[in-house]
Amino acid sequence: MDLIEERIRQRAAVRVATFGGQKQSWNYRSEIVGKLGLDKKHTNIWLAYIVIILFGFSAFVYVKSNVVLSRKEEMEQREKLRRELKLAGADRKKLGIVDGS
Repeated sequence: MDLIEERIRQRAAVRVATFGGQKQSWNYRSEIVGKLGLDKKHTNIWLAYIVIILFGFSAFVYVKSNVVLSRKEEMEQREKLRRELKLAGADRKKLGIVDGS
């Protein structure tokens, strides 16, 4: 417990330097930033980046999966037509689905 209390005292302590007979109090920049919470906005910015990246990735996965599924359905429709028409060889490649819309 004494070590923790000592670290807290050291963190809260203000450093004093003497320049030309005049005492000057100072702290490290990181101590001031931490004490005043000046890095809070940066944390919010990084969280916003993470949210944007996750949204973009999930949208990509959704669209990509829909494209793959629609291509698979179209391929199954073409295969069904080829089986119904009993096409073989080079004739199989000539068949394609054309939408009327």
